[in-house]
Amino acid sequence: MKGLPPFAAALGLLVSSCSNAELGTDIVHHTVEVNDIHLLPTSSAFVDVRDVFLADGSLWVLDGAPPFVARVALGDGEAHQFGAEGEGPGELLDPWAIQPALGPDTAGVLVWDLGSGRVSEFDRSGRFLASATLDARGRVRARSDIREVSYADPFRVRNDGSTFVAGQFSTRIERTADMAGGSLSRSNRLLEPGAELAAFSDHLLDEAQDFREWSPVPFWDACDGLIVLWSPKSREVLWIDPSGEVQERVPVELPVAPVTQEDIQTYLRWMGRLELGPGYEASGVDYPRLAQGYRDRFAGQRPVATDLRCESRDAAWIRTFDTATDPLGRGTDWLRIASDTIIERFRFPADFSPAIFTAQAIYGLLENSEGHQALARWNLGLAE
Repeated sequence: MKGLPPFAAALGLLVSSCSNAELGTDIVHHTVEVNDIHLLPTSSAFVDVRDVFLADGSLWVLDGAPPFVARVALGDGEAHQFGAEGEGPGELLDPWAIQPALGPDTAGVLVWDLGSGRVSEFDRSGRFLASATLDARGRVRARSDIREVSYADPFRVRNDGSTFVAGQFSTRIERTADMAGGSLSRSNRLLEPGAELAAFSDHLLDEAQDFREWSPVPFWDACDGLIVLWSPKSREVLWIDPSGEVQERVPVELPVAPVTQEDIQTYLRWMGRLELGPGYEASGVDYPRLAQGYRDRFAGQRPVATDLRCESRDAAWIRTFDTATDPLGRGTDWLRIASDTIIERFRFPADFSPAIFTAQAIYGLLENSEGHQALARWNLGLAE
């Protein structure tokens, strides 16, 4: 893949995931096998969805290919798409995050474009309103294919109702472990760093300081005015108020298993595919032997989580590690963790990627055999 360093160097730099492990049944109350996922009634299809949010009965979708932005009504599936490629006013180059604009008198959306270094505002119909240059301190510097080589998402921005929240990173992100030196801060639309909410280094395991592959890093989201954060150090989900104070914490005491040679081989084969192309298996690379030689570059234990999404101020979801269906560890199992400590496990189909969690439904992307993505939902019904 274009932009990747030579294969040997890539193996020393990039971060991946872990293998299939059964979650502890002592804290998980039950497992729900999710099968009845329904496509939304819309003709819109996507290539590389990078961000999604739900507002006013519509899903807003940010794609990596033009037209970049889509607003899809949940009721009838009516879709409106806009966003031309380019560097002029109202055009997008490499957008990575989308959120509703702040303010009681606006129904517009903001799109953060890492390619042009700008944030642009559009109204609900797609009419361009304004753009501005991102603050140099808040602009994320990362390899363009970071999501091909890492489960982590350094580009997340959230509107918490009063300000924006984003990760701030002082160094360029080449691999997952580079996120460990970042922090979570309040900011304006230009991503200018404001009050710090959490330093990621405070939530790292001691063994993660050497930044070996698969060393766990924090994940976060925002719902209903609160920040929800996964702390690998304490193995807790934390609910943090606007001042940065922890209001609630729920332990997630899942058993930790060691990284295996099979885990490492899965990782190396994916790196080989990216670097060498379709003929990577016939290239003569001895992956089992390579995995043995690279063992000391990987953490000893599998991390617990690969993502976190919040449902409300009372519940959050964490995605567990598993290389059985994804070489980067984005497993099919998600744990729903309520602030009253009830923990449930949901196992989704491998071709469905959850993105938005509510008490009524989970919205996400269903991928077809050609690699295109379509909006879909699973009726959760927790509020019933």
